[in-house]
Amino acid sequence: MRRIQNFWLSQTCAEYNSSARTIHLVHWMQQIAMSPDLIRDAIRIADDEMVHSQLCYAVAAEAGSTTGLPHDELSLSLTENFEDLRKSFLYVLVESYCFGETVAVPLFSAMRKQTQTPSALTAYNRVLEDEPRHAAFGWLALAWCDEIWPETRSWLAEIVPDALSSMRRAYSASDDEEYQPPLSETELAWGMMPKVRYQEVLEKTIKGTFTERLRHYDVKPV
Repeated sequence: MRRIQNFWLSQTCAEYNSSARTIHLVHWMQQIAMSPDLIRDAIRIADDEMVHSQLCYAVAAEAGSTTGLPHDELSLSLTENFEDLRKSFLYVLVESYCFGETVAVPLFSAMRKQTQTPSALTAYNRVLEDEPRHAAFGWLALAWCDEIWPETRSWLAEIVPDALSSMRRAYSASDDEEYQPPLSETELAWGMMPKVRYQEVLEKTIKGTFTERLRHYDVKPV
């Protein structure tokens, strides 16, 4: 059960990180005077992600884990990669919300497909209930930026390739990175999935949803 425990602890940390980083994003949104409606949407997302983290932790505990969150190893804040805070915000928005939350929908659907453990199904069902709204927030916020900031499209031309490269690195799975031995029926029933499937889902989403959405901004993902 060790791999199951580690998998769900990793999911717990990812959702916890996402909650904290969304709270940081809210502060940026307030600093750059974004739409109050969008700010409230982001606050709700931060709460959703905390709920996801709690549900994932419950699955890990049911699998036998007694480990707490490694708080000194978490990534709880955002980095201002550019001098202009608006551009830093746009990078995070595109990578984590337009892209990350959009691909999360087919990804978690694929992970849920062979899941049979009730607590894991509960976690996936809640995530799949929330993620479409999170993705919609990303694309709506991007549309707001495009309407308000004249620099948005030139920034997108720079940001999109780098954000996609970052995602591909995160989702890549070489032969020596795949689960060995392969996942068992029990591990699949607990919601795990071969790592190569993550990459397949990402590439399909890039060719489909990302390409269609970015066409409006004259940006073609590669």
